[in-house]
Amino acid sequence: MFKLPYIPTAEELIDNAFRIGSREAKKARSTRKNRNVRLKQSDFRRVEVASKFIESNLKSVVKNFPSFNSLSPFQQELLNIQVDRNRYKKSLGAVDWCLKKISALGRSEIASIRRNQSTGREFLGRTASLIKRIKKDLDFLVEVKNAMKNLPAVEDSPTLVVAGFPNVGKSTFVKNLTGSNIEVKPYPFTTKSIMVGRLTIRHIRYQIIDSPGLLERPMEERNKIELQAITALKHLADKILFLIDPTQEVEPQLKLLDEITKLFKVEVYAGINKTDVLETNVVIEDIEGMISGYRVFKLTANDTEDCMRVFKAVFALS
Repeated sequence: MFKLPYIPTAEELIDNAFRIGSREAKKARSTRKNRNVRLKQSDFRRVEVASKFIESNLKSVVKNFPSFNSLSPFQQELLNIQVDRNRYKKSLGAVDWCLKKISALGRSEIASIRRNQSTGREFLGRTASLIKRIKKDLDFLVEVKNAMKNLPAVEDSPTLVVAGFPNVGKSTFVKNLTGSNIEVKPYPFTTKSIMVGRLTIRHIRYQIIDSPGLLERPMEERNKIELQAITALKHLADKILFLIDPTQEVEPQLKLLDEITKLFKVEVYAGINKTDVLETNVVIEDIEGMISGYRVFKLTANDTEDCMRVFKAVFALS
């Protein structure tokens, strides 16, 4: 989704720039020209090559990282859950500041060498000092890069977000419906980020979101994984399918269902999963009675045809 640049550490940038500059300086000294000319060219090449190398690396970082404001509202909110948006902006600004400082310093030092007023040694020291000042910014941008790489690729298409408690069958539903390569394991919080599956029916491409599990608790107590689910519900959902596991404690699940319905002004459907493992329909009938205000589907997420039946009903596809 993003073509993000390689981000060197401060130490790596200094070492590589000075090594390349030293190599070019050595080449300039090995010519057969007058000694003074050779030394001057050596100093010139050291500064020129080192400064261009640093400028190229820093410019790549500044140019190829998208500004926070250029991201979609969904991407902004999702990224802000993982990394601080203000620090991101400040770190990009710090790298840009360093780039401009070193560029100006390099031009000034080259001019001084031409006038026989410098040997370039001061440039190396000042440049290293400037780069060390943005060490933490470069390290932080590596974190931002990793977070951006993991942002889901979403489309502007009809979208169903599958929500619910952990381990109620959300991933199983999305996997069987779309054939997506989604990890499914029998323990809670398997889904630690938003997973996207897609399905085409009658030339219309649908997007199905497997959201991380939510617990019934105040918003301020939700962890970063849960906040990703909230973000998907807020920005992506055209329809919400809330899966209920009747083999778990039901009351907290129903409270969460009501909370989601109040928070997000889209159609919310309830799906009672794992009906194949229940020995009696009494539990299902009790749950249906408790959520009479919703359209309720009884399903088995392990059954592909069952998943498709529910999906078509949600989107009114006959």
